[in-house]
Amino acid sequence: MVRKSLWAHLLGYNLVRKVAAQAAWENNLMPRQISFAAAMQTVEAFRWLLIAIADGERPDACHALFLAIATHTVGDRPDRIEPRRLKRRYDRYRLLRMPRAQARAAAANGQQ
Repeated sequence: MVRKSLWAHLLGYNLVRKVAAQAAWENNLMPRQISFAAAMQTVEAFRWLLIAIADGERPDACHALFLAIATHTVGDRPDRIEPRRLKRRYDRYRLLRMPRAQARAAAANGQQ
């Protein structure tokens, strides 16, 4: 099941990338200029339209889909660097170092 799930996700990813590449080609853009997340959301929004539309009207719907996807471009971010760092979290609560049932019993007895 894990293998099938992985292949299904890869298939979905490739399908969205294919649609984004077609949208880029129709609108004279590079495929890397189109946002993947926005393309995925747009395909999801057009899903029921593409399913329910008549065959003769499908090319116009696909053209509208490609136009909608092409409007979501990735901004130009030169010299962007995002270093990976861990942010230590300081909570005012102590860590739970015993089973929850024991902690409840201790709190009920006032032993906290």
